[in-house]
Amino acid sequence: MGRVTGMRRWVLTAALFAGALVFLVVAIFSHSAVPLFVMWVPLLTVPWVLSRPDPSLHQPRVGEQPEANRGAEVSGTSETNQS
Repeated sequence: MGRVTGMRRWVLTAALFAGALVFLVVAIFSHSAVPLFVMWVPLLTVPWVLSRPDPSLHQPRVGEQPEANRGAEVSGTSETNQS
């Protein structure tokens, strides 16, 4: 999976939590602990989904400086000599 938009990220996160809740309900009604262990799979997937890059945000390439630092180099000023 490549870059994920904000809305798609929200929907995937909600779907993963809903899937975990389904496993919890299955564990309650079946009186078995196995679904509780399976429930962790979607919950551990949530950080991966939330860490995917957003295509609307500019992603600097390797070796490229962020735009905020470009102005400091061009003008010859930095945080140390501004104070």
